[in-house]
Amino acid sequence: MRYLTTREEMQNIDRYSIEEIGIPGLVLMEKAAMSMEEEILRRFPEKASVLIVVERGNNGGDGLALGRMLHAKGYDVDLYEIGGVPKESDSYKVQRKILENLGIGILSLIPEKSYDIIVDAIFGVGLKREVTGIQKEVIERLNQAEAYKIAVDLPSGVDAGTGKILGIAFEADLTITFGLSKIGLVLYPGASKCGEICVKDIGFPQISVDKIAPSAYTYDWGDFHGIPDRKPWSNKGTYGKVLMVAGTKNMAGAACLAGEAAYRSGSGLVRVFTCEENRIILQNQLPEAILTTYEKEEDCLSLLKEALSWASVIGFGPGLSTADLTAKMLRLVLKEGKCPLVLDADGINVLARLRKDEPEVWEDALAYPHGMILTPHLMEMSRLCGKSVAEIKNSLIETAKELADQTHIIVLKDARTVVADGSDKVYINTNGNHGMSVGGSGDVLTGIVCGLLAGGAELSEAARSGVFCHGAAGDAAAEKTGYYALLARDIIEGLKNILKK
Repeated sequence: MRYLTTREEMQNIDRYSIEEIGIPGLVLMEKAAMSMEEEILRRFPEKASVLIVVERGNNGGDGLALGRMLHAKGYDVDLYEIGGVPKESDSYKVQRKILENLGIGILSLIPEKSYDIIVDAIFGVGLKREVTGIQKEVIERLNQAEAYKIAVDLPSGVDAGTGKILGIAFEADLTITFGLSKIGLVLYPGASKCGEICVKDIGFPQISVDKIAPSAYTYDWGDFHGIPDRKPWSNKGTYGKVLMVAGTKNMAGAACLAGEAAYRSGSGLVRVFTCEENRIILQNQLPEAILTTYEKEEDCLSLLKEALSWASVIGFGPGLSTADLTAKMLRLVLKEGKCPLVLDADGINVLARLRKDEPEVWEDALAYPHGMILTPHLMEMSRLCGKSVAEIKNSLIETAKELADQTHIIVLKDARTVVADGSDKVYINTNGNHGMSVGGSGDVLTGIVCGLLAGGAELSEAARSGVFCHGAAGDAAAEKTGYYALLARDIIEGLKNILKK
């Protein structure tokens, strides 16, 4: 588990380390500068020309210390202080005095020359206001310059806790951040300004992190253990039975993708419940699946009731349409389901409609006793919670947590998918790629989550691990196809590769 901090959490970790543990702030600043020096020397082993732009806070102090170290290594370093902040921090004063003692000057104007490297040490995690005036003008100029651009801790103008752009933001090729990553570095649009992100250990003790206990986290392969174990003495029944209610007429693909993904992620049996028109396609594309098909509405509901009694996991929604029959099936699932339910796509759209028209169905959903995971994208979330897509984009974490507190586990799908389970922690997925923005990708995710549940994963872990595996599989697929040519079926191929590991 890798923590992602808000502005306040990172400031509190820093403060606790200094005031309670007793590590001098200047020691942390020197280690931050040394870590940046290390990365620059690694990338530019030949002496380069460097412009370091600072303001008068601690982020600027990091920049001054870096300038001193690079100067000592023989790099051609110019230090420019914007001067838009009236008061110097204590650490900045110390770093400036050291430079004075060494005879290294700080410029009040940016020289009219080109540089190999530009370092942004203007604002740190503490920025809350919109960037205006001379500071905005300077960042605009830096963004236009031809150079390799490095941000100190995070690009100036990116809100550390939300990823919002505060008027303007420095456009970095590399962001060197200290101690822990920040939410603003992984959520968009801030993530688009960061370039490569390098997290450097500068000596924050673990006790400081544990004391503050950041509320957001993500997975890397090193701490990922979400796949249920396979047992040498087992059979197909050992790994659960997924009932995938999916695919209306002309939407067989959704059922195929969700069903195959459930099998590929470990389910022992997958039963696809779909309309008769999809039978031949499914028999050809997914011969491993058990099929239950219906032609008439009355047959549909009686067959579904029987299928619900068979299942150990239910997936509901991919490719179903928002027809009245889907609503009837959903009512039945909420009443008769006896196992965890993954609600996706049109299942969510129908639930959103019924929330308005038939509040008792919404109450049944809230009270569903066997656990539910809802996997909305932004528009589906908008229908479900009543916020606009723009509002949700600006508050992904808050929106997911609010609905999870009211209902069940929420998997809010976006470029950075957020998983909220009603606890005080939230998972933010940081793998995956824009090639996955293609029809059927969400159906594959539903199947993966169902397969993990069938194999024995706990609900919250199945949601987090499902999202992580989905993103990792998409990354594996993109290595073969590239981003433009990637299809949802390629994500399933990628899933085979990553689970093999």
